[in-house]
Amino acid sequence: MPPPPDLSHYILSDSESREIFATKILPVDLSPSLTPHPTRSRPLAVLIVGQTGAGKTRTAPVVLNAMTRIHPPVHLIADVYKAYHPSYLSLVESAAPAHASPATSPDARKWLAMAAAEAVSRKLDVLLESACRHPDDFRELARLFGEAGYRVEVVVMAVPAALSRLGILHRFYERLPEAGSGGLPIRLTPVKVHDDSYEGLMSVAEWIDGVDYVDRVLIVRRGNMVAFADEKAEDGKLQGKVAEGVRRERDRPLTEEERSVAVGDLEKLAARDASLAAQIARLLEPLLGDDNHTFIVHDESQVEKEARSPSQAQEKKDEGSLQINNSPSLPSTMTIF
Repeated sequence: MPPPPDLSHYILSDSESREIFATKILPVDLSPSLTPHPTRSRPLAVLIVGQTGAGKTRTAPVVLNAMTRIHPPVHLIADVYKAYHPSYLSLVESAAPAHASPATSPDARKWLAMAAAEAVSRKLDVLLESACRHPDDFRELARLFGEAGYRVEVVVMAVPAALSRLGILHRFYERLPEAGSGGLPIRLTPVKVHDDSYEGLMSVAEWIDGVDYVDRVLIVRRGNMVAFADEKAEDGKLQGKVAEGVRRERDRPLTEEERSVAVGDLEKLAARDASLAAQIARLLEPLLGDDNHTFIVHDESQVEKEARSPSQAQEKKDEGSLQINNSPSLPSTMTIF
């Protein structure tokens, strides 16, 4: 395999980078109309993290709406800053569109850090979305908020790799808005980017267990079902079970609803690429919960969940879980006021 191309010449000079930030990013993401909460002593930072395809784009608006009802926050999306790079669109439309992200990422990551620092300097509430492909960046941002006296809450999207891989393909081929979030062109996320962010998220989960400035953590499934919640006790510490909770959620059997959605998405994918659908179906097999069911991808581009023998086990429905999707109880599941 040849070495990756040298894309360092795309990195902007410091002066050009700062000019773009001042003239294009600040007016959009951090307008003067955004102000600190008028009475709360500690500003709030809610950080939504999940690998690409996990479902951040659908969870974030729910959290944003709830925060906005209390006081409008800054909304920072790590992925969208690439679009401010003057070479991004030309790279996307070039013969090597895969170079667009790595070529513009260094400046995009710098702009995200600058935006977060600006928000902190103005004591603004913040909602930030990150795929954790660069987990050290996330750790630095969380540390920035924590050391500045923010209340830091983290929403961890604990989604199995098979579902996020399928989600990436589904949103791309069906031309869903999530494939081009933040105004970016609709694009297909490479498998390596997914896998890097999947591993990066676990690294961050393990890190959260050992720090003292994350005040609350929610581990959520797709559909915004809270699977685990933890908040600092009187001793100022979390339980240290975030990584354990993420692993458990990634490995658990799919619910009937999740199976049904996966079958529907696989059917649509199989109509476009039966071989790729079969590959994803194999990744889903361990999540079926028993040895009595399997996904079948037919040559005629049909997908079904086939029962090889009757199963007497009924999966327990998420008793005691909290819904944060379209639920008036959202403020009780997250401290946002």
